[in-house]
Amino acid sequence: MFLHGRPETGTIAMDHDQNLFVQVEMQALLDNLSAELVARHPVQFLMHLDHVRQKAAQHHLSALHDLSCAFETALQSVIEKGGATTVVRYYLEAMRATLDCREINGSMTEALMANVALRLGGQP
Repeated sequence: MFLHGRPETGTIAMDHDQNLFVQVEMQALLDNLSAELVARHPVQFLMHLDHVRQKAAQHHLSALHDLSCAFETALQSVIEKGGATTVVRYYLEAMRATLDCREINGSMTEALMANVALRLGGQP
């Protein structure tokens, strides 16, 4: 299942036949991001994350794009202090969840991001 944006309605709809390839591509990009990679090669991890963000924007995957942006911001503060692997796990879980949803709108995107923030002990 793949999500694509409908700007006119503010929702995201499924198009199983046409976009299956894109869903597989996005899953593969997310699979290349791991907690181990951020620990060993943080710059390479951030480059992969930027690629995911760009592809998400290209395919109008707004929830995935928004999470990628928030993820990058969160990582920049924890890479130096430590604890990046926890941040990676929670964000990747939420990002994968966006590809499994049937329909998602702006408030659902906010709920996903708030869920990640709460898991990390912060405020949404």
